[in-house]
Amino acid sequence: MTDRTTDIERRRLLGYAGATGVTALAGCLFGEETTDDEGDGDENATDSDESDSEETEPEESTDDGSTTTVRLLHDTHLHGSMGSPDEALNVANYFGLMDDLAADAPDGNALVVGNGDDLHTSVESSVFDGGHIVSLFNAAPLEYDTYGNHEFDNGPASLRENVADSEFTWVSANVCDERTGDVFAAEDGAERYAVEEIGGVRFGITGLAPADTPEVSSVGDHVDVLEPETAAADVVGELRDEGADVVVLLSHLASPVAEDLVAAVDGIDVAVGDHAAVVRDEPMAVNDTVVSLVGDEFDYVGRLDLEVGSDGLVDHSFRRFDLAELVENGDVTPHEEVQSLLESYEADLEAELDVVIGETTEPLDVRTETVRREESNFGNWLTDVVRADLEADVALQNGGGIRSDELYPAGDISRRTIVDILPFPNRTVKLEVSGATLREAIELGVSAVAEGHGRFSQVSGMAYAYDPNAPAGERVAAISVGGEPLETDATYELATNDFVAGGGDGYEMFADSDVLVPADEGTLLSALAIEAIQEAEVIGPETEGRIEIV
Repeated sequence: MTDRTTDIERRRLLGYAGATGVTALAGCLFGEETTDDEGDGDENATDSDESDSEETEPEESTDDGSTTTVRLLHDTHLHGSMGSPDEALNVANYFGLMDDLAADAPDGNALVVGNGDDLHTSVESSVFDGGHIVSLFNAAPLEYDTYGNHEFDNGPASLRENVADSEFTWVSANVCDERTGDVFAAEDGAERYAVEEIGGVRFGITGLAPADTPEVSSVGDHVDVLEPETAAADVVGELRDEGADVVVLLSHLASPVAEDLVAAVDGIDVAVGDHAAVVRDEPMAVNDTVVSLVGDEFDYVGRLDLEVGSDGLVDHSFRRFDLAELVENGDVTPHEEVQSLLESYEADLEAELDVVIGETTEPLDVRTETVRREESNFGNWLTDVVRADLEADVALQNGGGIRSDELYPAGDISRRTIVDILPFPNRTVKLEVSGATLREAIELGVSAVAEGHGRFSQVSGMAYAYDPNAPAGERVAAISVGGEPLETDATYELATNDFVAGGGDGYEMFADSDVLVPADEGTLLSALAIEAIQEAEVIGPETEGRIEIV
C-alpha cells in the first residue's frame, strides 16, 4: 500500500481562486439561486444487474505527443455509515481496496475523491455528529470531497467543525456563505476549487450540491446554494484560466440533472458521483464529458484511468469493483489505520447505544402479532413522526420493518431499543399517489394477515377497517384520510420508507409514483426516531382506532 503522507507530499498544490478578490465574489455572491427539484432519481436505481463491469482499455491516441495516465478512484456517499468490522461492506475494506488500486496506478499517479452525503444520516451520525467519518477519511487515501445535502443535517455549525477537522479538502462551486460571498466554511479550509499537479498534469477539482439543499436540509440563515449550471460555468472558466489541463466535477446532482449540466457547460472533462445512487456498467459520454456513476455506500469502487495529452483528456479506461465479491474471494486487505478506528468507534457505539435518550409513559408494543395484524401504538407514533418530518398527508410503514417482537415496558428508552426495533437501513421517502393507489396499497397490506406477512400497513393521517375473513383483495371495508372518506380520484402525498416505495413487500403499485422526496434526501428511520425521542424527552404512544378489524 502507498504511504498516504508520502503520496500527498509528492504532489504540489498549485493554488485556487478563493477567499478574497473579485473571482470569489463572482463565483458565489452573484450566482442566481434557484430551487430546482433534483431529486427524481431512485436511491437504489441501477442500469444493470452486473456486479462487476469488464474493464475497457483506452484506445490508441492519434496524437503523436506523449501522454500521461492518471488514475481517478471514486467515490464515497456513505450516509454516515461505517459498516461492521465483521462484514465485507465496511469502510476499512472500502479504503483498503482504494489504497491498493492507488498503489498500482501507473507511475503512482492517483487521485481519490468523494461526492458528498458522507457525514449523515445514520445511527453513528446521531452519536458522533459526523466526526467519525472525518476521522476515518483523514486516515484514508481520500483527498477531496464535496458537500451533499446531508452534510447540513445537523446544521451549519456542526459542518464547520467537521470541515475544520478534515485533513482532506472540501470543494464546492455552489455552496456559499452569503456574508462573505465565498465558499461555505472557507475559513475552516473549504475551497471553491483546487488545482493540483499529478504526474505533470494540472487537475482542477470542484464540486456541486443539489440546488434544493436548503429545502431538504438545515443550512441555517447564511448559506446560499447557487444554481449549479451558473456556478459550474463560473468555476470551470476560472480553472481553465488557472491552467487546469483536466477539470473533474465531484457531483452530488441527480444524474439526469448532471447530464443536462455537463451538456450545457463546456470544459468539464470528468464528472463522478450521483445524488440518486445510480449504477452504470460504463461511463457515459456527454458533451465530451466522461460521466461515471457507481452508486453509493460500500457496494462499488470506480476506477477511471485517464490518459492526458498536450490537448487535455485523450482517452480513458474504466472498471467497477464489487467490494463484497472481492472480500469474499480474499482479494482485499483492510486499510490498517481505518480498521483500527472502525473497531474503536464500534466499541464506543456499543457503549453509546445503551445511553438513555428519553422515556415512554406507555408500553411500546412491537410484538410481531401486533404490528403484522392490528394497530400498534409504536406504529402510530413512528408513522406520525415520519409524516410530520416529510409534511405529508398520510404515512404508511410496513409492519415487517418493525422488529424485535417485544412489549417494552413504560420507562426509559435507549438508543439500543430503537436500533433493535428499526434495524434496517431504510430511509424516508415522499410520493405523490392517487386515492385509488392508496386503496390498492391498503388492500395489499391486509392480503396475507393470516400468514403474518410483513406487508401489513401501520398508518398515520388515515384510518381503515378490514375483514380478515373476506377474500384477499376485497377485505378493506372503509378508508378515511383526515377524517374524510378516501377519494379515489384525489391525489395524496404519502410518506413511507424506500423499501416500500421501491415495491418491497409487494407494494409494486408505488414503484411508478412521482417521487417528491427521494431516499437520498430522506432520513434513516432509526436516526429519525432517535432524534424525535430526544427532542420530545417523553412520549406516550396510544392506539386510537386507526385500524379496525370487522
